[in-house]
Amino acid sequence: MSQTLVKIEESVVRLEGLILFCTLLALIVMLAMQVLFRFVLQAPLAFTEEAGRLLFAWLIFIGAARALYVSQHFMVDIVYNHVPAPLQKLFGYVSDAASIGLAVVLAQAGFRMVFRGGQTLPVLGIPAWAQTAALPVGMTLLAFHALCFVLRRQHVGDGAHPDFEE
Repeated sequence: MSQTLVKIEESVVRLEGLILFCTLLALIVMLAMQVLFRFVLQAPLAFTEEAGRLLFAWLIFIGAARALYVSQHFMVDIVYNHVPAPLQKLFGYVSDAASIGLAVVLAQAGFRMVFRGGQTLPVLGIPAWAQTAALPVGMTLLAFHALCFVLRRQHVGDGAHPDFEE
């Protein structure tokens, strides 16, 4: 894999980590505020449910891309583990193609939903695409990581990037 692509992937992974950290922190703070205001102060906040849903959507889809990067996606490998090595290699290529293909199809569908737009989130008053965009962005990142696995001559799920530290 070229050095340029390695640097791009490292930058993407750092950005994903920052987004995940900030999103999770904001979600925790917002949910704590929701509990405090609703049950202690008896004055529930109107925006926390909508904002929490928006943040959770981003957390899910960026997290899915990160999970693929660190090989933490679930795998159904009962057949894979019981076939000869040459067939395992073939299954690996089929799995790679399916992972990339599904991510690309979902990203395309997500971008169509985003550009169709027009709605706003009623309480926050922001465009609904701010929440909907999580799907295509996450799937684009997932496809990118899956493609990087292939370019490293690994199969999706073979193991985390050697430089990744948990």
